[in-house]
Amino acid sequence: MQHQENRNRETPPKPERYSIRSIAVGIDCSPHSMASLKAAAELAARMNAELIGIFVEDINLLRIADLPFGQEIRLLSSEPESMNTAELERLLRMQARQAETSLQREAGILRVHHTFNVRRGIVPREMIAAALGADLLVLGRSGRSPTCRKGLGSTARSAIAGSAKNVLLMRTGFSAEHEAVLVLYDGSEATKTAVAIALNLIRPGNILHILMLPQNEGSGKEMEKEISRSIPAGQLRVEYHLLPPVTDTRILARYIRLADSGLLVLSDRMNLPQETVYGLINEIDYPVLLVRAQNA
Repeated sequence: MQHQENRNRETPPKPERYSIRSIAVGIDCSPHSMASLKAAAELAARMNAELIGIFVEDINLLRIADLPFGQEIRLLSSEPESMNTAELERLLRMQARQAETSLQREAGILRVHHTFNVRRGIVPREMIAAALGADLLVLGRSGRSPTCRKGLGSTARSAIAGSAKNVLLMRTGFSAEHEAVLVLYDGSEATKTAVAIALNLIRPGNILHILMLPQNEGSGKEMEKEISRSIPAGQLRVEYHLLPPVTDTRILARYIRLADSGLLVLSDRMNLPQETVYGLINEIDYPVLLVRAQNA
């Protein structure tokens, strides 16, 4: 992997601005969800965007509670107990209040205009439906379910596969304010949009890594020159990395990890097989922003 640093001393044309006016965030009070809320609030403050908090009451839990054999496992005692629908309703209301309080706290600190939306239904379906009017949907990589502790949770998987929205998947241990940003770039219009969004996201002083995947041998220099024209002069530290022409998910993830850790920005409309893009999102344990085509 070739590497080169460039501080953009040449004066480029004014870069395209990609407007994000509203940001929806799923809140279920899990650690990844709280990381998502913090990141969404920070982005909303920076972009002067509305912040929309979404909490979904899981209809499947209520259906299980209605069954005669329905049981729950208490985390402290690990002993099964009969599920009570009324008690579950009370717990869901309590969790919704906790989610709203968390939203109010984060939005209040940053003085962000916000709304809170409670829905009931199948969680992934309702989350995507509630975010239809937003420009960006922010979710935790995994939720509360024990089956989602490794890899993507069901809501994250559904949003990646079934939503036309830009989707940001956050995880604990990362901050939208202080991390480097890595953009997977192949010269396609979709990845040019990814760069435009990354320029809106990155903070001055943080590093922007352009991970270049040339379509033709020897075109790396031309690609670097092209992308440097869209980056503001003197404002960012930019590092260019020329990646080999690979489509294997694990090999590509390895090259990305060699560059840096931070927020990975990529598009499902770039010149990679879609299964490679989705596999990469699942494989690499970074926050990931999946950029859709502008006309999606």
